[in-house]
Amino acid sequence: MKKQEKNTALELEAFVKEKGVQFGKFVSGWLTPKRLFWFLLVVYLLSLVPLLWIGFYNYPSADDYSIGSDCRQAFVNTHSLLAIVWAGIVRAADDWLNWMGYFTSNFLMALPPNTFGERAYVWTSVIMIGALSLSTAYLLKVIFCRVFHADKYLAGSVILLMLFITVQRMQGRVEAFYWYSGAANYILVHSFCMWFYGLLISAIYDTGKKRIRKLVGASVLGFLVGGGNQMTALNGAVVFLAVILCVSLQKKWRTYRAFWWPIGLYYLGFLLNVAAPGNWVRAADATGMNPVKAIFVSFYYAFDYCINEWSGWPVLFLVLILIPLFYDMAGKTDFSFPCPLGVIAFGFCLVAAMMTPPLFAVGGMDAQRLQALTYAMYILVVTLSTGYTAGWFRKKVEQKEWNLKGEWSQGNTAVYVLFCLLFFAFASVITVIPVPRYFTFSSAITDLANGSAKAYGEARKERITIYESGEKDVVVKELPAQPELLYFSDIKEDPEDWENRGLCRFYGIDSVRKIKETE
Repeated sequence: MKKQEKNTALELEAFVKEKGVQFGKFVSGWLTPKRLFWFLLVVYLLSLVPLLWIGFYNYPSADDYSIGSDCRQAFVNTHSLLAIVWAGIVRAADDWLNWMGYFTSNFLMALPPNTFGERAYVWTSVIMIGALSLSTAYLLKVIFCRVFHADKYLAGSVILLMLFITVQRMQGRVEAFYWYSGAANYILVHSFCMWFYGLLISAIYDTGKKRIRKLVGASVLGFLVGGGNQMTALNGAVVFLAVILCVSLQKKWRTYRAFWWPIGLYYLGFLLNVAAPGNWVRAADATGMNPVKAIFVSFYYAFDYCINEWSGWPVLFLVLILIPLFYDMAGKTDFSFPCPLGVIAFGFCLVAAMMTPPLFAVGGMDAQRLQALTYAMYILVVTLSTGYTAGWFRKKVEQKEWNLKGEWSQGNTAVYVLFCLLFFAFASVITVIPVPRYFTFSSAITDLANGSAKAYGEARKERITIYESGEKDVVVKELPAQPELLYFSDIKEDPEDWENRGLCRFYGIDSVRKIKETE
């Protein structure tokens, strides 16, 4: 009897194993890397539709008026592009001398889309989301495909998964994508930095005129990024310090001598940034930390924000689904991925370094735009660290000659990825129902569906009609709604408030104030 039961158990085990193998082969034949890529691309693009749709109701506020007033008046008075650009340069130079050293950001902020008309402001979300997506995709494609020779469809799938978590779980969304002045200073400059890194890495594998063109482009971008927001600028300075150290240890100065031009121009822009007279003017009114304390506290902030606040189940999902994809991708490179713990530690230091400048300048990370930039870097570091660790593990497996295959054709990877995608879809549904603003797209859909985005947009449109009516002393009603993705700030009841005065300069009126509905 016991022998019969044992045989039955063995037969059942063999049956289940056979069906499991058949199911794995079926899934791997159906869910190919190419199909996975196109599926994720469609999902990512569809997830952006609500973000761009709600952008049609987006209007400028705060610094978009005060900093953008010079270029706006140049446009109104001359309609000359050269005059507008010159007004932006003059404004950036004045800020460099009297307020802040990041001359690239100063110029970008001086030229908001509403310079050319309020309705041009709808392009803000398109510019920011597009720049972040395309620049990150370019950098990662260069790293995965050119450096490590990974399958282009698996590489594309990794990029899309990373971008989805970055954009749809973005911290400080309004200041990352919809408020131009904040987004241009941080997200747009961060995007320039991604292109800069991508051009440099790609140029290593090019020759002749193609390499020269990329190095020239990288030189221009390097100078501009060095003069951008000081979080990104410091981050790049740390990265290139590590690069210089590695090249020096390997004694390959002559091999990479052409690359010192873009790196040198980067440091030139960075030095002009940090040595600007305006930094000291602003520091006089700030309550920041001393440099040593800022460095140590930045590590605490990195732990606090990254682990306590940002590493929810979507980030865990990202890591879990990327592991087998990277394991598969690592099979096509001879690189051994040494010192994975050192690489992870360096990545953490980069995230912490992003927080040091604001801690030194203002003593905190409360501004949402600061968190948005750091979050974008955090997800990038998580993605690259996961890939590096998975690659290291694969090479160890190959050295030990363990029978642990990771190729897509084996079936296990495809089944695992399918399970992860189904789990993510289920988890997203049960999360969005009680927390409708959990994702960026669900927040946009919420405000589009309840009418607050439309009410906000119509109220802002009515205000513009009043501003351009020819009246010199303007009174407007308070806004009827404050959509999460669109509302950053508003003018005050006090006509002498800095936002009110900035709006007056922008439209050429004498005064403006807000009144409540009951008045």
